Amino acid sequence: MNNMVSQHWDSHISRSGRVRRPPRFAAVIGRLASATALACLLGVSAADAGEINYPSFQWTEPTYGAFMKELKADFEKNNPGIKVKDTFIPYSSFADQMFVDISSGNAPDVLTAFDPDFKRYIDADLLEPLNPYLDAAGLKLEDFIAPEQLAVSNGKIYGIPFASNPRALFVNTQMLKSAGLELPKNFEDFQKIVKALRDPKQQTFGLALSAYSGSASQQFLEYAPIVASFGARFFTDGKPSADTPEMLKALTFYKSVVDQNLVPKGAKFEVFRPMFVNGKIAMYAAGPFMAAVTQAGNLETYKNITTVPLMLGNGKPITVTSFLAIPKSSQNKEETAKFLMTLLQEKWQGRLVELASVIPGRKNMIPAAYLKSNPWFETFNTLASEAVSYAPAGVEQYGSDIIAIIGKRIEAMLFGGVSAQDTTKLIQSDLVAFMATKR
Repeated sequence: MNNMVSQHWDSHISRSGRVRRPPRFAAVIGRLASATALACLLGVSAADAGEINYPSFQWTEPTYGAFMKELKADFEKNNPGIKVKDTFIPYSSFADQMFVDISSGNAPDVLTAFDPDFKRYIDADLLEPLNPYLDAAGLKLEDFIAPEQLAVSNGKIYGIPFASNPRALFVNTQMLKSAGLELPKNFEDFQKIVKALRDPKQQTFGLALSAYSGSASQQFLEYAPIVASFGARFFTDGKPSADTPEMLKALTFYKSVVDQNLVPKGAKFEVFRPMFVNGKIAMYAAGPFMAAVTQAGNLETYKNITTVPLMLGNGKPITVTSFLAIPKSSQNKEETAKFLMTLLQEKWQGRLVELASVIPGRKNMIPAAYLKSNPWFETFNTLASEAVSYAPAGVEQYGSDIIAIIGKRIEAMLFGGVSAQDTTKLIQSDLVAFMATKR
C-alpha cells in the first residue's frame, strides 16, 4: 500500500472489509440484495466455467493493481483455458456487497476480506476449506505469517493472508538531528521528541496522531498502534479489558498530547500524512506503504527516514491483514485454488513485496535485494513474525461494532472533557454490555 489510494484503503478498514459500516446499512443491503436477485433471475452467474471471477477495488491501484495484473497475465499464459476476470468494485461498497453476494449464493470465486470481517464468513459457514489445496502445494499452517490464525477454525484453514501491514514508527532523522535528539529507545525519549519538536511558528510537530471528530474506524487505525504499544488491549481472549493500568497510561498520553496541541489537532490523515512527507512531522506510526508514499512525494524526506519499533511499553505491534478465500458457492473452486496456490509461490510472494511494499502471506519471502536497497523495510520484516491483528482479540467478527463503541468514548475524552480514567471505565462498561447481547 504505497500510494494515496492504498492509504485510503488502509485507513478505512471496514478495511474488513470495513471496520465500520456505512450509514443506513439496512438500505444499502436491501439495494445490493435486490441487484443480486435480479442477476439470478436473468441467469447471470458470478463466473463462467473456466473463468475465475476475482472482484476487488485494488485492480486499479498502481501497486496492488500492478501486481495482480502481472500475476493474472502470467497465470493465464501458463494455464490455457482459464481466465481471471478482473472485476472492479469501488471500495465504498466493496465489503458489504461481498457479504451480501456470498451469503445469498451469488458468490464470486475469490473473496478479499480484512481482519475484522473475515471471521464472520467462517462463522456463517460460507467458505471452502483450503487444506487439501495447501497440502498438495506442500504448505503448512506454520509457513504463514502470524495473522493466519484468524483464518483457522477447528483445524480447517479457510483463507490465506494476501498481504500484511505491521505498524512501526517512521522517523525523520534530519528533524531529530537538527534538534540534537536521538532515535527514541523508550517512552521517555518518545515524549521528549514530541514536546521538543512542536513549533507553532513553523507549524512543525514531533508526532502525527489522529484527533478530530467522527470517522471512528479511520481514527482507530491511527491510534491503535500507540495504544497497543503500551500493552493495552480493548479485548483479551474475547473478553473486554479496557480498564487496565496499561490502557489508562495509553489514553492519558493520548489525551495529553491533544490537549497540549502537540499533534495536528483536527487534521485528518489526508492532511497529516503529507505533512510528514514534507518534513513538518518527525514521527508517525504507519505501515510500510508510508515509505513509498514519502518517496513519491518528497525524495529529500525519503532519504532521511528510518523506522524503529514502537516501544512505549510492553505491548506487541499490530498489523492490518487482507485475506483471500474461496466461497463455498464458487463455481470454479479448482481453478481458483490453482490461482491462489500460484500466488503463494516464492516468485510471486517476492514480487508482491517489490511492487506493493507489504509483508507477503508466507514467512521468509522478502527478497534479499529488496531489503538491501530499502533498509527501512527490515523493521517491518522483523515485526511480521510477532505482530497481532488490530481487530479485537477473540471477537474479531464484531470488530465493526466494537470500534464504533470505542470511538464514541475516545471522542468524548478528546473533545468533551471526559478524563482518561473515566474513559477506560466507560469503554469497559460499554463493551461488557455489548458482549452481553451476543450470548
